[in-house]
Order: sequence, then structure tokens, then C-alpha cells
Amino acid sequence: MAIDRKPVTIHYRKFNRPSAINTLLEQLVRTAMNSIDSTGKKVQDRYLSRLYTVGSDNFFINTYSDGAGSMPLVFGDILHFTKGHLQALCKTADQNAASVPVQQMKAPEQSEYVHSQMFWMLKGDHAFVIQSMSLRTAEFEQYLDWLLKTKTNSLVNTCPLILDAKFDEDEVGGDLSDIQEIIVGGIATPPPTVPENDSTETVVKEVTERGQIDTGRKTGWATASAILRELLGGDANVASLMKAVPDDAELNVQVHIGYQTKKRKIDRVALRQLETGLRNLPDSQLQIRSKGATVSSDGTVRLHHNASIRLIKTGEGESQIIGTLLDPMDVRRAMVEAYTTFVANGKIQDE
Repeated sequence: MAIDRKPVTIHYRKFNRPSAINTLLEQLVRTAMNSIDSTGKKVQDRYLSRLYTVGSDNFFINTYSDGAGSMPLVFGDILHFTKGHLQALCKTADQNAASVPVQQMKAPEQSEYVHSQMFWMLKGDHAFVIQSMSLRTAEFEQYLDWLLKTKTNSLVNTCPLILDAKFDEDEVGGDLSDIQEIIVGGIATPPPTVPENDSTETVVKEVTERGQIDTGRKTGWATASAILRELLGGDANVASLMKAVPDDAELNVQVHIGYQTKKRKIDRVALRQLETGLRNLPDSQLQIRSKGATVSSDGTVRLHHNASIRLIKTGEGESQIIGTLLDPMDVRRAMVEAYTTFVANGKIQDE
């Protein structure tokens, strides 16, 4: 029997709203979607008004709804496509063939193949995201930045649009001040520099070589090279190090960010900066060490909610086929559930 539901992870983020901005992110997006474009129509009424193009990549909100029953919120998706993209197909008509031809096919006329679809919900400044293959929280940030600043004037250009991640205290083993070390196994957006005059904190970075790579934490050479180049001071030093590595060995490069202080408690500001700076790093590249315990890179470090989402079916009656697309309304239900659960557990504040 085919499974008609899919397990997903709903990732939590929160708009880092500057004190000068009094409008919640939910309302900023609502205002943008109700704005009138150059054709005289609302942005929410014409998909081309929501089309954000970067090179050959195109992104737009397709599904959009305002509210869920009596609960005010905004909900939608983002589709990603490349105009004229070819889809690979194999012909299986000849069942006795030794091999089958593989061809690249164009999409039907006036259609485009969708690379990826992500879903999001905004409730106040709280954001909930289901990531996809090519659309993650970083792309969601970029799209909102374009929608609110470039497409509309809902947010001033000088205001950075940052969706902060939040470490899950239950998983980490305490609050931010209990974190002793963050281990990065890949490239992350550099956190803001710790002021030099803050003598109570020291950021320690080190590169370690080990005899084996942790399962699921392999780092590609592009990532490893960038880390080594930064830490060793240039390509020449990286080349010198690599000469000393046996040909049949794997190099494990990690950045360890730890804190040493004479205070009983570490100032949360610097740790919050790390939480922000590493917000778009994949969960598989991040570990937390707290009070002698290590939280493995299985996606549980940051605040999230596991859910089961109904898949869309196609066809009629017994000929119905279960596809891979998520049912938008069931996604919204699950995101509302995530919000109410976090509020009930005291992990976020109701807005």
C-alpha cells in the first residue's frame, strides 16, 4: 500500500527586527502582497509581480493565503524554476532491449519544469519553513528581502532582513550560556567580530586532523580548502599542509569555536551573534558541546517541529496515484500546530 503522507521537518526562524521598525514581519509581507504594481493590480493577484529572477533562476510565491480561521497569519510557498530547463527521460517501450535511450525533453508549451518548492508561514515575527532541495532558509531570506525592499517599499533598504535561528534548549542541554563549544564542519556566514576590548571572552579556532571522518559529516574539498586558507594564512600554506597528507588519507577539517571566561556566566550577546551568524549553515555541519555533552548533527540543534504532511494525489478513483507534492493546506495546518506547540511549551512568545 502506497504511503500518502510524508514526514517533514518544520524549521523555526525569527525576524531580527531593529528597534526602529515597529511593524511585525507578518504585516510587512501582508502589506507587500496588497501593494499595487505597475499594471494596476495587487501583487498577490498576479504571479509575474512576485517573480524574482537571479541569473537563469526564477523564484515566485505561487500559493498564498492570509489567515487560518480566526488566527491572523500569512502563509505561502516559493517555486524555483529555470526557463527552458530540459528534463531527462528514458524510454522503456521495448522490454527486451539491452539498454534504453535517454533523452532530454522540453516542458509542454507555456509550462516550465519546477526544480523545487518550499513552504513558509509567518505569525508575527515568527517564521516557519519547510525546506526543499534548492530552497532553504537563506533563499527565503533573499526572496523576502527582494519582495519587501525592491518589489515594494514595505521595508526600508537600510534595514537588514535577518531570520535568526534559535538553539533548542531542551536538545542542547541548557540555555545559551551553557554552551561550551560550537563545532563547524563546513562553511558558515562569519559571525560578527567580537570586540577586541572584551577581555572576558576568547574565541578559539583550531583545525584538527583525525584518522576518520565522522559519519554524515564529510566536508567537500571546496569547503575544507576555504577553512584552511583562512586559518593557515593563504594557499601556499594549504599546499604545504596537503603535501604532508598521505594520498590514501581523508582530511577532516573542523572549526571549533569555544569560550573561556572568568565570569560565572558568559555574556549572551556574543553567543546570540554566533546563533545568528551560523543560521543558514546546514544542520549536518553543526555540533554543539554543552556541559560535557555533545549534541550530534542530526538536525536537533535548532528549534524545529517534526510533522507528517499529506501528499497530493492525481487521477480519479482506483487510478489515483500518490505524487511527491505536499498538500499546501495540510502544510499550513502543521505549521499552525508547530506555532501553538512552541507557545504552549514556552519556547516562543505568542504574537
